Amino acid sequence: MTTEKRGPLVRVAIVGLGAIGREVLKAVCARPGLLLTGVADPAFAGRDAGEVAELGIGSGPVGVTVAKTAAEALAGADVALVLTGSGVAEMLPIVEAAAAHGVDLISTCEDLAYADLGTADLARRIDAMARGAEISVVGTGVNPGFVMDRLPLTLAAACVRVDRVQVFRVVDAAKRRAPLRAKVGAGMAAEEFRAGVAARRLGHRGLQESCALIGVGLGWVFDEIRSTIEPVVGERPGIAPGRVAGLHQLAIGLRGGQELVRLDLEMSVGAPEPHDRVVIDGDPPLDVLIRGGTQGDRGTVGAVLSAIPAVIAAPPGLKTILDLTLGG
Repeated sequence: MTTEKRGPLVRVAIVGLGAIGREVLKAVCARPGLLLTGVADPAFAGRDAGEVAELGIGSGPVGVTVAKTAAEALAGADVALVLTGSGVAEMLPIVEAAAAHGVDLISTCEDLAYADLGTADLARRIDAMARGAEISVVGTGVNPGFVMDRLPLTLAAACVRVDRVQVFRVVDAAKRRAPLRAKVGAGMAAEEFRAGVAARRLGHRGLQESCALIGVGLGWVFDEIRSTIEPVVGERPGIAPGRVAGLHQLAIGLRGGQELVRLDLEMSVGAPEPHDRVVIDGDPPLDVLIRGGTQGDRGTVGAVLSAIPAVIAAPPGLKTILDLTLGG
């Protein structure tokens, strides 16, 4: 939706009131220039959205009743923030609803960050729907969407030549929500962990998409993106001896047998020295460290809100973070 189609306030609909959705709702209500117009989540249908999000004393109800479906919540909005779902197929009915209402869409769906990688046919369908309705659709967040794709590409803009990119992210899962600890297999036996990885119940989604995005951003065509997920086992607070504390996951972009991109992610309970680090071999070389790392939940909220003006201004179609201007 072009800026000419909206008024001075950007009208926002939110789909999904899980932990991140509730935090996004609070941020939308607090940010000047944004107006909450609709919310959808079948688990809370019929309740006031502000009360669900527990906005706090003196600012609980917001006068927006939670709807059962995205289609009900999107009427009258300029942009929809979709904080539910990890697979591209799950996004299809929501994109259809957004297209029917002419509403731009920002989603934290990890696979949507670069849907062409694993679901090219679905990506083409979404792109065609978006173009036909003259809306923009993008998947973003803190990772994928910032730490292990957009940040290294932004830093690489200061290089005359880039030969190799490495990104290291270490997250202490003990300081994160229970769903993340479950996603990394904390407390499991190693055999149970490997079975969960094989069934795609465990592991961080979006790492291969981030690797592919770096390749696209630097003009590199990979022969292969190799991915591995291994358990982290060791003495950690709150983890029984011999049990899994979390995961160590890699996504490696290869061309001609040469490693061009390495994304190295550890998310484990009690992980020592959490940090984000970007190392670029090139001219000039760069080695950038974020001590403590980028906080995942708050970073996701910030990334979603920062994408609103860029998505509204973007031409129609399915976009990636490479198509969005920086800013918030």
